[in-house]
Amino acid sequence: MSVPRKGLIISLFSLIALLAGCGQTQEERVEEGLADARAAFEQEPVDTNETVNGTDLYLPGAYTIEEPSDANNIVITRGSDSYVLFLNPNESNDSTFFYELQKANDDQEWVADETFEQNGRFGFATVREIAEDRYEIVASEGGAKMTTISEESGIADNMDWMMTTVRSIDSEE
Repeated sequence: MSVPRKGLIISLFSLIALLAGCGQTQEERVEEGLADARAAFEQEPVDTNETVNGTDLYLPGAYTIEEPSDANNIVITRGSDSYVLFLNPNESNDSTFFYELQKANDDQEWVADETFEQNGRFGFATVREIAEDRYEIVASEGGAKMTTISEESGIADNMDWMMTTVRSIDSEE
C-alpha cells in the first residue's frame, strides 16, 4: 500500500471518529433545549407577525396556522410536524394553571421539568419521553401553552421557537 493511500485511509477514519464524537446525547439535547427555552423566556418578546381569532403572536417562517383553529386552540404545522397552542384568556402572565394541570398526573415521568419566573411572569418547559426517539415537549408562559411530539434531534430547536412564540402572546390584553 502506498503512503498517500495510507494517509487517505487514516484521514477518513479520523474524520469518522470526529463526526461520531459530535453526536449529542439525549441529556445534552434536553439541556440545550432548556437553555434555549430559558433564554427565550428571559428576552423581550419578539414582534408579532400573525393574528388568529384576535390573538397576536409570532410565528417563524415555514410554519402555518391550520384551519379550523379557534380562539383557544390553534394548530400550527411545519411539514408533517404539528404543534398545538392552547390559550386560556382567563389566565394572566403569572398564572401557574397549565403547570399545575400538567403536574397533577403523578403517572407521567418527565425527562426535564424547569420553571421560569421573571418580572411577574411564570413559565415552564418540560420534556417527556413517550416512545423511542419520540418526546412530548411543552413550553408555556401564563395563559399560553404549546405542545408537540418531537424526535430527539428536534428538541432544542422546538423548545426555542415554541417558547419564543408563547412569549410573544400578551395574556394581559
